[in-house]
Amino acid sequence: MLQMSKDAALNITISEVASLMEQCSWEEKDFELQVWTCLGGLAAKQEDYSLSEKCCRTAIDVKGYKKTRRTSTLLAEAWYLLGSALLADSITDSWPMLNTGLDALLNCTRYGIESDGHHLVIRAVRRFWNEVQPLLTSVDGRSSVSTQITHLLKSISSLRGRKLNGSEVSLEESDLDTHAGFLAVLLQLQADRGNWQQCLQEADDAAKYLTKPSHRLIVHRYRILACAKLGKLLSMDFVKYINDEKELSALWKMVAIATSDKLWQFNALQKAVSALRAPTSCWLKVDYIFDLVDWLQAEGFPVNTITQQLQWAISIVIDVQDETCSRQLDYLMRANALIASVHGFGTDQHRQHLLLAVGFATKLIKMSLKAATMTAPENMRVKAVKSTTVPHDSKSGAILQKKISEAIPSTTIEWAEFAISDDVLDVLDNSVLESSAISLETILNPRLSFDVLSSLIDSLQDVGLTPLCFPLLTLQQVLASRLIGLKPLSVFVSLKILKICQDLHLLKAADYWSEYVKLAGLTADTTASIKVAAATKHSLPELQEVMLMQMDVLTELNYYPMARQCLEAAASCGSGTTLMQERLLLKRARLALLEGIIPDAFGYLNAIPKTKKSKKFFAEYITVYADTLLAAGECSQAARAIADGIKALVAKHSGMEAQQLDILIATLSAKHACVIAQTAQHGDLTRTEISSLLHESTARLVKVGHVSNAFDVTRIHAKYLLHYRSNETSMHQAQLEARCLLEAACEVADGFLQEVFSVVKSNDVQIPAVLKAMQIKLDHCSLSLEMLEMWTKNFVKQSVEKSKKDLVQVILEEYTEREKPESVIEWNCLCRTLGDATLCNLLNIEKQMKHCTPALKSRLYLLLGKCKRLAYMKETPQEESSRATRAVQYSTGSQSEDLDCGSNAHKVPSMEKFKMVKQFIISQQLLIDASNHLQEACSIALDGKCLEIAAIAALDLFDLHYNYDEKLAGIYLALYQSCQASRVLYDTLQGSMKNAPTTTLLSTAMQVLLNTSSSGERTMPKLYSDELEQKHHAFRVLEVSSQPSLLLRDLPSNFTVIILQHSADRSYLYGGVLEKPSGGKAVGKQPAETSTQPIMCKVETDAKRLEALLSHARQLTEQLDKYLQQSAYHGQTFVMPDEISSLLLEYNELINATDTYLQPVISRLSKALPSVDAEQREEECVVLLADGYLLELPLEKLQAFDVYSSVSRDFSLQVLHHRLMSMRKDGRKGSGRSESQNKKKVDKKAGTKSAPGRAVAAGCLPVPLADVGYLADMHAECPTIADAMRTTLNHYHQYTANWEGFIGIAERPAAGAWEAVLADRKAFFYCGLEGLAAEVAPFKITQLALKECLLMILLDQGHTRESLLRTSRSHASSVDTVTLARMLTIAGVGCVTLNYLPASPAQNATHIQALMTELLENCRSAGQATQQLNLGMLVPDQTPDSPGQQGSGTAYRASACAAFICYGLPNLVLS
Repeated sequence: MLQMSKDAALNITISEVASLMEQCSWEEKDFELQVWTCLGGLAAKQEDYSLSEKCCRTAIDVKGYKKTRRTSTLLAEAWYLLGSALLADSITDSWPMLNTGLDALLNCTRYGIESDGHHLVIRAVRRFWNEVQPLLTSVDGRSSVSTQITHLLKSISSLRGRKLNGSEVSLEESDLDTHAGFLAVLLQLQADRGNWQQCLQEADDAAKYLTKPSHRLIVHRYRILACAKLGKLLSMDFVKYINDEKELSALWKMVAIATSDKLWQFNALQKAVSALRAPTSCWLKVDYIFDLVDWLQAEGFPVNTITQQLQWAISIVIDVQDETCSRQLDYLMRANALIASVHGFGTDQHRQHLLLAVGFATKLIKMSLKAATMTAPENMRVKAVKSTTVPHDSKSGAILQKKISEAIPSTTIEWAEFAISDDVLDVLDNSVLESSAISLETILNPRLSFDVLSSLIDSLQDVGLTPLCFPLLTLQQVLASRLIGLKPLSVFVSLKILKICQDLHLLKAADYWSEYVKLAGLTADTTASIKVAAATKHSLPELQEVMLMQMDVLTELNYYPMARQCLEAAASCGSGTTLMQERLLLKRARLALLEGIIPDAFGYLNAIPKTKKSKKFFAEYITVYADTLLAAGECSQAARAIADGIKALVAKHSGMEAQQLDILIATLSAKHACVIAQTAQHGDLTRTEISSLLHESTARLVKVGHVSNAFDVTRIHAKYLLHYRSNETSMHQAQLEARCLLEAACEVADGFLQEVFSVVKSNDVQIPAVLKAMQIKLDHCSLSLEMLEMWTKNFVKQSVEKSKKDLVQVILEEYTEREKPESVIEWNCLCRTLGDATLCNLLNIEKQMKHCTPALKSRLYLLLGKCKRLAYMKETPQEESSRATRAVQYSTGSQSEDLDCGSNAHKVPSMEKFKMVKQFIISQQLLIDASNHLQEACSIALDGKCLEIAAIAALDLFDLHYNYDEKLAGIYLALYQSCQASRVLYDTLQGSMKNAPTTTLLSTAMQVLLNTSSSGERTMPKLYSDELEQKHHAFRVLEVSSQPSLLLRDLPSNFTVIILQHSADRSYLYGGVLEKPSGGKAVGKQPAETSTQPIMCKVETDAKRLEALLSHARQLTEQLDKYLQQSAYHGQTFVMPDEISSLLLEYNELINATDTYLQPVISRLSKALPSVDAEQREEECVVLLADGYLLELPLEKLQAFDVYSSVSRDFSLQVLHHRLMSMRKDGRKGSGRSESQNKKKVDKKAGTKSAPGRAVAAGCLPVPLADVGYLADMHAECPTIADAMRTTLNHYHQYTANWEGFIGIAERPAAGAWEAVLADRKAFFYCGLEGLAAEVAPFKITQLALKECLLMILLDQGHTRESLLRTSRSHASSVDTVTLARMLTIAGVGCVTLNYLPASPAQNATHIQALMTELLENCRSAGQATQQLNLGMLVPDQTPDSPGQQGSGTAYRASACAAFICYGLPNLVLS
């Protein structure tokens, strides 16, 4: 009724009918079967698959029907409908459901055969074939349906033998194709399992049942494959394909892949190529030639044989008529890239074909852009990089956009600043362009072309032709974004462009491309790509590889957090193969090593299985493992690991594998030699053997074409030769050997530079390999100047001595010189002509270094200045001798400054006068040139943050000027000290970060600087610098001004700045009193100016004497601290027993020894110190700027400074100026709270009053009294300190009413909260036990933002029994006072006042009262208060006694003998 009725009035549904039928009882089971089957069919037509499934299952479950042909037909129909319902798209989400549906179709064929319904069987087979198509692409899918396919094939075979209506059943064309397809699946399954004999037998059987030739050919392919695997290949098997050359060629290629016989492989590949004769098959023929070349390389065939095949491929490509075909250029690029790789690095053929391949790739991208121009609309524009190079309209200021034809880059800078817009990429996608642009129709394998471009880019960087990479990278950008369609791959190309821009110092372009760093890592796009790849399971390994590529570039860029994100993204793609798991572990180890997490690096390396690995992976593993050992200080193990790795790699190989192996062995050998040379871990090797090892490593690197890496090894070799020497003779020999080595390297560098400059015409970029070549040439000049300086000083000395000797003595000495060793004679002969040759070399280098890094440029001018200075010394030996003699006189304490160098003077003839005048003019010009070059070197070095070079140049400038212009010499001495202090502060900051969490920004930034410190420049990547500028104060303190002469102008006029600085080797001590400051913008009334003329001096010193003095000071500190610990632990009181008396006696001896050591300088400088009267005594501030050695000594106790009311110290003039400018800048910008704001704030508190206004003395700077914090006895371990602090606060309540702080454990803030108290005050008092570093970890101190803290007073270093037990349990850090002052300076504190020596709690309690009296009651500055304590002028006895301790008077007398020191601004007054 449902089938036949078309009446709309009949309103009944199939589900209602099914419900009614379920309630019925059926006597005729055949009729029930028919009804349920019909209902299932009607439900299927209405796409109600759940009802259809229900009806069909009910029909199948019917029992008791008669087994007739009609019932078999109904059952076949029911099974088909059931299978169709189960296989419907809405219910096929799981494999069990799919498998059940396929089984239903299989049952349909069984009942169809029983009913002789061939159409039912064919219908089920067709549906089965369509459903299993997606499963047949994988091995697991084919295996899962193999049994079902076997049954279906039996069903089809049984049909072909039956007759219907007297004639045999015939299958349609499509059904025969399906039959052949099923047979091919079973054959492929046997191939998957490696059952080649079974595959061959089934192929022969299948060929008997297939009548159509095309079907037989399908099966015949598997027969040929099985024969190839079994070694039974016959030529007659290919006769059937003689008319189909593409199929025949593909079969031969398949045989080449399948067979293991080398001869068969070669013959098969050759026949695969020769089978293609038609002109339309030329591109496929070239592809097969490339496959043949790959096989020839792997098997080690001669280079000529391989190149002949490639030249044949090139001739085929060139014969293509379309000259603008992008496919033609792509193939030419690939062919020449292969030829270059076959010849190997370091050969002329490699360079020639590399440039050809690059030229074809460049032409391809340019041609594509030009094609896009011709088809693009008129308003189409190329969006260039947003930089200053984008032109603007002079009137409106609008950007002048260029047409595509005008915007196609032509220079290196234009290519670096070029980015193709999406509009242009859309034009390139247009099919109208056809073969003239990049598209899927022209670039058949874009990923292969992408990989070839990557290898070309790497090769260009290795041979020093980095500027040629930009067009290739642009081409990669097009391939990645359009043809490959992988967003992370496009991001990788952008990161690669950024890295090359940074290498070439193209900063404007680098700023633009750095934005793409935000797209790297585990972004939303990457996550989406991973999900899509995981669904398809085809591109997941490719995406994983791309993420690792991103990680490598980000690691080179020192963006470690982003690199870790990429690594996690790669890991989220799945573990993959065993090789991928090992690669991920190795990448994690390398990243952990770069981040400074050495234990994690070892953990990842140990997790890598000790199995057989590829040689490239093994070499990378050995490199990372050795670097990790070196970072852990295990130098000998690192050298041993590299040596073992080299032994494992050394084996007999041929062909391409041998070339790759040579590169790996050369790289590891160079690293092994460098480790041995740099760490002296050479065991039984002699100096000659190590030198030979370094020489062999250099030769290997040059042989494989890695010239730039060879330069690095040569530099280490030269340093090694110069370092290991024992006497003067060996020193001369070492210098000669090192110079000969560098001279040979310079010849290689000249040839290398000539090759580079012949290709790269632009001088606007800084090529890394070129910079290394320049560096080796500068090393050669530097060593020559070092030899020349030694010879010149000896020449000056001998010239002066000869002028005082008679002729006979001179002749005798010249005769005895002939008996010197040959190396000394050769050295002297060489040095006589070394000056002019070195100057000529430097001038030639200057012409080639128009654009280079600040480190190299400043070094060049430094060497030029030294060369001119040495020439000046040679021209004026008498004057140089007088300068040296004057330094000796200072060191011996002699006050005579007039030298009688004219004992042999006589009346000078006119000709001699003319020569003397000429010599004077020449010498003055040399002096001027030397000064100009050194000033240029100093300026460039400071701008480029190359402080080491700036320091050397500044000291040389001091030596040039201190006899002529002491004011200018003082500026250069201050600059030298500032550079040295900045380096020491940097080392302090680096040391404080050792135990810092690697997740902090500052620790990551410091690790980046540590990894890149070898370049000579201290440059922070932009990714870190911007954020560091906002969050931390550290790197501002490390900066050194490029205009040091302006620093003094801003200091208050009551400052007298004294510099005491040793040379780097501590052979000289420099001293100076700088020009009196003009006052700048000092706050308040300026004091009366006193005239102070700058004066400078230079004294020879003995490094051993200084070391003994420092050892005395350190030993005194240790002994005193040990005594105080014992007293605290055993409960002894701090009295004056014999032990402490002897220590105080040693302290006085230390003061006297310090005074004696500095007497030659102080006696000279005292002439320039201002003579102050009683009125000026309260105003004058003496600031001692001393080096790190002298800061360990009690400088304030020197007798020369007793008359001054304020004596403070600091690290350099730059640091002192920075403290002052930070305070003034803070006041101008209002970043801190002003005094009025603080008073308003505290006046709101109930029961408090603001501190009374206090006048600030002339030349002093105010510190708000209302913004002072304190911490005292935080652990309640010393009642003496707590009671003294409370008593003092109560006594000076009118000043301290608004102070905020904590005393004792009851008021102690929570963990970490007191650090906020420390960082949020203008002044801060810390009164406790042990040291501040025991409470705050060093890395936390340097990371605190204390730029608003102007004054910090630390009264610590005391001990009690409880504090000693606490610090021993917590393993608290312990740092000396100088290091602590440096760390607080890095954090931004303006003035740090603390104990010079360890003090007892009673002493600190007395210091609390004494300092409060001076700072609050007497309104003295920080410097004046500390000087009062040092001079012992305060003797109050008001500190209450504590149980078990004597009165504080005794303690105070002891503290008067101790020292209290002040770092930073001494003129800060609490007001």
